[in-house]
Amino acid sequence: MVATCRRKFHRVATALAVAAVALCACGRYPAASTQDGQASLSNAVAVRATDLGVLPSAPAVTGRDGAYSAAFRGRSVWLYGDTILSRPNADGRTFLTNTASFTMDLDARDGITGFREHADPPGAPTTFLRETAEEAAFNAAHEGDACIEPPCGARWAIWPSSIVADPVADRALVFYSVVAAMPGELNFQGVGSSVAAWQTFSTDPQRPAFKRAIVPDHPDLMFNSYEPNFGSAELLIGRTLYVYGCGVDTDGLDKGCRLGKVDPATVQDRNTWTFRSSDGWSASTADAAVMFDGNDSLSVSWNDYLQRYIAVYSALFSQNVMIRIARAPEGPWSGELLAFAAKEPVDGNTYDAHAHSEYDANGGRTLFVTYSRRLSRDGASELRLVKLDLQLIGQLP
Repeated sequence: MVATCRRKFHRVATALAVAAVALCACGRYPAASTQDGQASLSNAVAVRATDLGVLPSAPAVTGRDGAYSAAFRGRSVWLYGDTILSRPNADGRTFLTNTASFTMDLDARDGITGFREHADPPGAPTTFLRETAEEAAFNAAHEGDACIEPPCGARWAIWPSSIVADPVADRALVFYSVVAAMPGELNFQGVGSSVAAWQTFSTDPQRPAFKRAIVPDHPDLMFNSYEPNFGSAELLIGRTLYVYGCGVDTDGLDKGCRLGKVDPATVQDRNTWTFRSSDGWSASTADAAVMFDGNDSLSVSWNDYLQRYIAVYSALFSQNVMIRIARAPEGPWSGELLAFAAKEPVDGNTYDAHAHSEYDANGGRTLFVTYSRRLSRDGASELRLVKLDLQLIGQLP
């Protein structure tokens, strides 16, 4: 497996099996499609994109993706998905399902530097969201070409998504998905999603453990694979946490963004969540309506310059990075506007572009976006940083 295959399963493998997807058991949700009547942004906002180059990482890192971030305790914390190392860390591993770094550089106008890795005692990158004892044992037994238990290469992956600081509780909330990965490229299947609580830089995030498991053998999961993958993006407004779930794991072509809300104090209590339906809020995820079409990985934040919420994401099956805006978290959301075209990878598509709102500059006129770019078929990749300068040229929807 290679780092940049994280989301390509949803982009390439499913495209080759559209008929099979159409017959899957996830018919409880409406198919994601662009809503009629979405207002155009092309006559209202102009975007100028400037590539700022490669985001630095530890010398041992040869590839990783994801790169969600948030301000927490005076630093910008960055979370990554599959990470490849050029040499083993203290655990003897060169392939990690997630890692993290942080920096005190909160001005991205000349790039971002000063990253320090979440590292083991010798200083090598180590897993941020820890595996359970059962997951670790399974991965150890199936690791390598000469594993002790076939199929060699099978693994449990814990992929982080969005992260948000909860200042009242003096903690951060880390959303994540648990994924079953089998041997062979693009052979991934999400089994559900959840949220971990993280207190300090000297401790690891704590995944929850529920007495009644929603997903068998995975007592930490709050949502199963037939439900929206909540955690794709989030917004904390006062004491209401809005959480977007963009797509359903059992349908790789579904990139519809649904919306849940919850008090962050009870975020790990599924019974306290409600979900935006076509006519209000419901306690059932089955009623969750598509707000807009986006992607698994995206950002949603308030923009002071536009005085609107802004979503940034990669368009499906392309290198295009898009934006939408809305007056409220639930919309109605505008149509798409092309922000820029990402640099071509060696193969596949751009799939994890999103903005980092803690770096907004010039009163919100300037945004900073990252995306991963695969450099070689052996897993080497880079994370690129792009500056977006916005200009109002007409009336906003």
